[in-house]
Amino acid sequence: MHIPRLVGRVVILFCLSQILVLFVLRTLSAAQERSSAASTHSKMALRRAHRFPDAAEKPIANWSGPVFSLSQDYPVWKPVAESQPWKKYDFSKEDEWKDYLASVLHYCVEGNVETDWVLQKNTVRRWYHAPWMHWGPSGREFIHGLTHERGSRPKELAPTQVSVFQNWAVGMYNAPGGWVIGKVWKDADHPDPNAFKGFPDGTVSIKLLFTEADTTEVPYLVGSKEWDAYIYDKIENPINPNGVRKVKKMRLVQVDIAVRDSRNDAITGWVFGTFTYNGALKGGSPYEKLVPIGIMWGNDPDASSPGDPLKQAFINSSPDVPKQHLGWNGRLNGPVDNPMSSCLSCHSTSEWPVNAGTTPGQGAQPGTPEWMKWFRNIKSGEAFAPGSKSLDYSLQLASGIQSFNQWNDMIMSLGGAFNGTPAPPNAGLKLLQKASPSRENYPVTRDPEM
Repeated sequence: MHIPRLVGRVVILFCLSQILVLFVLRTLSAAQERSSAASTHSKMALRRAHRFPDAAEKPIANWSGPVFSLSQDYPVWKPVAESQPWKKYDFSKEDEWKDYLASVLHYCVEGNVETDWVLQKNTVRRWYHAPWMHWGPSGREFIHGLTHERGSRPKELAPTQVSVFQNWAVGMYNAPGGWVIGKVWKDADHPDPNAFKGFPDGTVSIKLLFTEADTTEVPYLVGSKEWDAYIYDKIENPINPNGVRKVKKMRLVQVDIAVRDSRNDAITGWVFGTFTYNGALKGGSPYEKLVPIGIMWGNDPDASSPGDPLKQAFINSSPDVPKQHLGWNGRLNGPVDNPMSSCLSCHSTSEWPVNAGTTPGQGAQPGTPEWMKWFRNIKSGEAFAPGSKSLDYSLQLASGIQSFNQWNDMIMSLGGAFNGTPAPPNAGLKLLQKASPSRENYPVTRDPEM
């Protein structure tokens, strides 16, 4: 009587074991498929992460030093909001603006100093470069990704300066800024300014500016941070795109910061600050010897005559600031910047198409209505010129899109070097349909003469 029951149980157990085996096999197969898909996705993501050239040229023969790699794995999703310690301070109060700038500077250098500004290695927070700044005679050099800036005329850096010096710089954005840049450049072959909806509150940009000036003519540069850079052998006006380049020693002279601060939405939406290096100050590192030149959150459109007071800026009167020039009518500018402009004025022209230069035209007279167009308080999201799309004070975005379109109108080669790996599969010749018709060209530069 018990045998049929026992057989039945054996059959049931056998069937259950087969079902279990089948389940395990299918699970393993699905896991392998997911692993394979993840690997493929990872490889594709890696390819997408290095879609833009790093520099204007490959490293020179026998070069054994650093090689710049563009930080371009832009966030796909809007980054989670992080702490903004500078908001503990009111940038518009005379007794708090220096603390505001010091807090932003600390945020920017944290994790970057340890990696010598190799952004991909920062373990504290991610930072990103803007693409397509490799193109043209001012394009990124291969060692640190520096781009050519305005040259410094005699006595602009110091009263003892008698030579004209080259200046080169590199800028970067935090994650909120990188997310916006990635949206504009989602299609590497067709940047889309219309995808730009402005930078979110908490976006921060920092720019390091280096000069070839030596400590003989500019004594306060003693002990400054030094970088090698592959720059022009001699300075020419205008830049000779075929000019000979060589590795030269550069010294940190200026640091610019820009913060998208919603507390300033009624004026410009941005707060700009500038530091200069002073080797005479106490400190254990060059970053501790950076002294704020000033801060500005508006262009003071009513200050059109010499001596008019500035109400939307503070300029540091401390003797710790080396003797240098400021911007027009005493507005904020760094030693490398154009003295006929200001930080906010220059950046307010960021738009596409670029329908205005970064400084007033040569025919404009200081203080006239035409001149003062460059000293308006343009709110975040508003374009400088009618018919253009605002790029929200980002000259890096404007410069990159302009460079891409110039290349697209001219030739078929990317004209740059991929120093990171892997290079995209279409890094060779590729003829693209023109993204825009020919138009009058206003170079995105701090100095139309240099």
